Amino acid sequence: MLVFAGAFGTHEVMHLLVIYAVGGQGSLVLRPWRLGLLDYTIYALHAQPDQPLGLVRQALVNFLGPALAAIPLAALWAQVREPVARAALAANVIILAFYALIEAGDLLLEARFGVDLPLLTTPEFNYGLPALIILLAAVAARRMRVEGHFAPASQGYFS
Repeated sequence: MLVFAGAFGTHEVMHLLVIYAVGGQGSLVLRPWRLGLLDYTIYALHAQPDQPLGLVRQALVNFLGPALAAIPLAALWAQVREPVARAALAANVIILAFYALIEAGDLLLEARFGVDLPLLTTPEFNYGLPALIILLAAVAARRMRVEGHFAPASQGYFS
């Protein structure tokens, strides 16, 4: 979960970086996000352009924000051998790929094909699926440790 918090923040900062890179201006805002299943509002960090960017530039912003945030995590994942750390990094690379696809996909589906999938923009989906990915990664890391696929580095074994 700690890696997720850092990755999510980096993802939003990367959106802002890409907004500026494509010639726009923007800011990070904390916005209310109403849950669809419960009568409750949560708050989410969001990079927001000051003016509309147009379809191509907005699609670049939507895709590249999480994609760029995934690069350092993927590089770490390739080098780290400790199973819990590998699982956390893998889960967050997968989560950032998920965000890159749904953020760009939702925009393109609606703008190009007139298809609106409200599920893609619900907090339950945007945070629920990543929470499930983190849970599955934790279970997989635990299972691999229990089954003996990994042993602590102090025992002289490397994965």
